[in-house]
Amino acid sequence: MLEKRRYLHGYVAQPYTATLVITTLLLCCFTFWMFIETPRVQLIVPDEKLQPSYILLVPDNVSSSTLQQQQQQQQEAYSLNNLSIDDETRLIDLNDFKFIINHDLCNKTEPLLLIMIHTAPKNYDKRLTIRETWGKKTSDIVILFLIGATDEYHDSIIEENKKYNDIIQGNFIDAYKNMTYKHVMTLKWATYYCSNTKYILKIDDDVFINIRELIDFIKHNLSPWGARRMILCDPLPPSAVKRTYRSKWRVSPQEYPDRNYPGYCAGYAILYSPDSVFLLYREAQKLPYFWIDDVHITGTVAINVNLTHDSLHSYILRHDDMIKLIHNSNYQHKSFIFGPPDMTEDNIKALHRISSNNTT
Repeated sequence: MLEKRRYLHGYVAQPYTATLVITTLLLCCFTFWMFIETPRVQLIVPDEKLQPSYILLVPDNVSSSTLQQQQQQQQEAYSLNNLSIDDETRLIDLNDFKFIINHDLCNKTEPLLLIMIHTAPKNYDKRLTIRETWGKKTSDIVILFLIGATDEYHDSIIEENKKYNDIIQGNFIDAYKNMTYKHVMTLKWATYYCSNTKYILKIDDDVFINIRELIDFIKHNLSPWGARRMILCDPLPPSAVKRTYRSKWRVSPQEYPDRNYPGYCAGYAILYSPDSVFLLYREAQKLPYFWIDDVHITGTVAINVNLTHDSLHSYILRHDDMIKLIHNSNYQHKSFIFGPPDMTEDNIKALHRISSNNTT
């Protein structure tokens, strides 16, 4: 190897000589760039406990006349009168939208929490598991399942709704690439029919909620009086758009021209304040359709209305810890609010039994 020679600037040099020359040149250029071309800056290490970007309503300012005036202004700002005339019958680019199945469960109440569960028509067993575990009705929580239109399960969905009175169905086809219609329908229903709730939770039908911990979190870590400009979730950093045909998340340049997605929320559990829901909904109605709803709503749309995310990550149970909790009765784990995504019905039932036993 030491016998080999390479050509460098017209003359023959030994490998170690060439390496030394190139390294010296690179170091000189880098030093010049660092100290001559660019200003020197001081790195700021963020504090571990950053102030949240949202605003909590608390007794001291809820009772003040100043806040009451602000609340009145906000109610006017988030009024349905500020939506377009045709908004009620429109869902993004669908001009004939309507609710096939609807309920007005918030009409005579002011629930603390509205939980809106995204589900597929075929997922009856998942819905039943939720109804029999963490999704049992209470006086301060409204729980609904969001579904698109379906031919195959049309009759069974009607019968299921008659029995449980908890399904909201839109007239768009329930399909994989129609997820954004369902998410915006969630925002639409909350805006039109439950704007008096304190919080809105959008969640998938394969996630467990520790309801007692969630209510305790809202009342003590947030505020039972509500919040402003809040999106709480498991945030994901900016990431490259998948272009390969092998990925089910492939997006063409025509669908999304940029190379990278902005930071956005993992969609399996997102806690909104009502004003954030309104702002996101109104903006989503104006923008072109993009089918990856988490990216579109909590990324692109949120940026457009100047909303940011705060993290719920520490309150989400990891999959490995879930397995240990279920199969090892001696395993000790800190309290959690959400189970991991993609849970089976058996695991949801098991976590519900464990969390129920821990509170008795």
